[in-house]
Amino acid sequence: MLFSLSVSPCCPSAAGHMSELSCQSSAVSLHQGGLLLEFTETHGGAPDASSSSGIGSFVEFSFSQEPQDSVTVRGGVLQLDCQAQSDAGAGPPLLTWRKDGVMLSAVVDERRQQLANGSLLVQNIVHSRHHRPDEGEYQCLATLDGLGTIVSRTAKVTVA
Repeated sequence: MLFSLSVSPCCPSAAGHMSELSCQSSAVSLHQGGLLLEFTETHGGAPDASSSSGIGSFVEFSFSQEPQDSVTVRGGVLQLDCQAQSDAGAGPPLLTWRKDGVMLSAVVDERRQQLANGSLLVQNIVHSRHHRPDEGEYQCLATLDGLGTIVSRTAKVTVA
């Protein structure tokens, strides 16, 4: 699945009129598991191939590993893996987790911890007739300064 969006912000000149020379065009393509950005400076509506600032560049930001559906048992251990990558040169993305649309915090539940590689580890799975705090839908979020955040596929966790 691929979605595209083109954005062309233009800056007004000192006289308050739109200046075609200050316009920039960028395209954002969203695809499953990632984000691809293209930046191209334009002059008069056409890409400026004669200027080094007019050369388009692409930045890939995507998941190399996404969490998978899982079935676990009461008292067991659950590990959901997630890894993201980018060629933006801004360092590794910050990975966070949410369950059923709510951000997770290891401070709230000491049974949960995020491993150094970004994976989510839940120990001593809890499950009873009326209390199922570990069952649900989990998503990994990867954030990279200057690019934004991408969201992984939804992994459904069931406790048998």
